[in-house]
Amino acid sequence: MASRLILYAGADTDLPARLRGGLGGLDCFVVYSPVVVARVFIRSDIKYSLLLSDDSEEGAELERFARSLPHREQTPVVIVKKSGGLNGLLASIRRLTGRVP
Repeated sequence: MASRLILYAGADTDLPARLRGGLGGLDCFVVYSPVVVARVFIRSDIKYSLLLSDDSEEGAELERFARSLPHREQTPVVIVKKSGGLNGLLASIRRLTGRVP
């Protein structure tokens, strides 16, 4: 199992595969969850290095929910904007995981 687990909760079902390809060699695994199911994963004791969510009202609510849980207060949250581009997102993930390109 990878040492860094990333949870993506959003509508873009292809994003996790694109992230996996772009994060090759970083020992990260990206888990996808629809927003409606993500609360279960966020509430769990699974150790996530990073939470990703869409730039939407659902994504903002998910971030607020995560921040309300004591075991998620320090977990970084990145809001994924459609216009941001994959390279920018990959660079952010690398910085947050301590692997600057």
